[in-house]
Amino acid sequence: MAKNKWISYFLWLIGGVFGLHHFYLGRDRQAFVWWCTGGFFGVGVFRDLWRIPDYVDSANNTPEYKRKLIQQMMKNPKPAFSTSRFCAQLVIGTFFGYLTLVAISEDFAQEFPVVRTLVVPFAIALGVHIVGNIGREQQGALKPALYGSYMLSPLFALPSGVAYQAILSAFLFQKNKRFRKNAEARMTQSICRRLFVLFIAGSCITGLWFSAIYFNASITTGDGETIKVRDAVNHFFNSPFWKEFVATMKRLYQRGKARGWRRLWSDLMDSFDPLGEMNAYKVLGLERGATDAEIKQRYRTLALQYHPDKSKDLDKEEAEKKFMQIQESYETLSKLKKERVARRPPSR
Repeated sequence: MAKNKWISYFLWLIGGVFGLHHFYLGRDRQAFVWWCTGGFFGVGVFRDLWRIPDYVDSANNTPEYKRKLIQQMMKNPKPAFSTSRFCAQLVIGTFFGYLTLVAISEDFAQEFPVVRTLVVPFAIALGVHIVGNIGREQQGALKPALYGSYMLSPLFALPSGVAYQAILSAFLFQKNKRFRKNAEARMTQSICRRLFVLFIAGSCITGLWFSAIYFNASITTGDGETIKVRDAVNHFFNSPFWKEFVATMKRLYQRGKARGWRRLWSDLMDSFDPLGEMNAYKVLGLERGATDAEIKQRYRTLALQYHPDKSKDLDKEEAEKKFMQIQESYETLSKLKKERVARRPPSR
């Protein structure tokens, strides 16, 4: 099916930074690079404004596109050196290299230093190879890119050597690229297969990002203390919030088994406590379903205990805060009960 230029521009407008228009035109590698880098850090999306017509001609294999390609192949035995593609290979190779570098924790790298030495150059070469094979006009093997990235590994220590490795890797790839033998072949892969490949590739990049953030990022608390994300995550899974959340999910699962899964959505919404009812019962120390008399009696007892002028266990500020919570909880339950009584049909 022929590709439409205006559809391509529309997809560029609504999803250009994610490479949606490139996927539509069958340029899956470029779509992946755009997705990884936000439209090649914004520059690539802007450049696509005047490049889309050429991409559409390539996707449709138009006579004009074939004529230009044949002229290039007759003029040179292999594609000419492309400065823009070389720079893109350098940027993406360096980006993949540094992302892989920081995704490996320092503790693991100190214990197994050979891992970074082996994996980071491979990531660099992979980035160079992906960019070098964008489009239907030229192609190149992964081997020259690997030679370039691994040759400099013994000479430069990480992380300073990443950029140098990317330069040599991109240069050797450019020197060994060639025209595609099947340049006129149309895209024949099914869309399901293409989506599956992009999903796997995207999952790998996402995993690297999560690992890099987990091991390297830090957050600042309200008290001005700085803590590593990995420590904060470990603390989160031991926090009362998480434990209560897990307990709530288990209760919902048991209810679903006992009462039927159709009511699970209603139970799930109730667990989020949109009306504040569950929290109100918790503040007052009552079970759900307590009578009006029990709620009123409990409110009077707690209000007297935590009144700012009478509380002996807490200072005035904490007592005021607790007293306000008790009062708000009582008002919440009283209001809900009145509304429910008003909605009941009159008895006959």
